[in-house]
Formats: sequence, structure tokens, C-alpha cells
Amino acid sequence: MPDSTMPIEVHPDVTKSFAKEYIEAVISDAMKVLPSYQHRQDTLVVINPRRVAVILDKQASKGAVIPVELIEQIVEGQMKTKLQTWLANPPSPFYVMHIAGSWFTGT
Repeated sequence: MPDSTMPIEVHPDVTKSFAKEYIEAVISDAMKVLPSYQHRQDTLVVINPRRVAVILDKQASKGAVIPVELIEQIVEGQMKTKLQTWLANPPSPFYVMHIAGSWFTGT
């Protein structure tokens, strides 16, 4: 599967806050979610209760692991409200959302 070799950058704040093994597990979990969304051309974002977001950008063929606060800064309206509601009391292991276009190229 080509996406399993997708290069993924890890934000320095995430590296400082979490062990390498934890970050690898978070990425692995996000990659397991990806096949369910293969038909979509937008950017998949998988967020966990510890406020770590994994971005999988199909258009740019790369990903990133960032603090969820960086996602909160760019989403608005109902999308932001739903995310903040989930973060306040996560009822599931992941919160999955889509961001139109490419996270990395801005298209």
C-alpha cells in the first residue's frame, strides 16, 4: 500500500511531549483509519484524546504529527465546535475530520 510509506514529519512540540514509541503508535493508528477514506481527495486528520493530530495529506503524499491546537486555529464554525466538544469529553478513541484540499500545498 503506497500510503504506508508516506513520509510523516513530527512537530517539535509533539517530540518534546511524548515518547517516540507513543508517537509511532499514534501514526500507526491513523494509518489504520486511512483505508476507510481512500476515496476522498482531501486531507484526513485523525485526533486522539491526548490532543495529538495526525495529518495524512493524500494530494501531497505526506503527513505530519502536530498538536491539535494548530488544527483548532484553522477550523471554524460547526467544524470547530464539534472538535472542541469531542476534545472536552472524548467518547471514542479517535476524532476523524477532513480539511479541504492539501494541508501542505494550500490547494
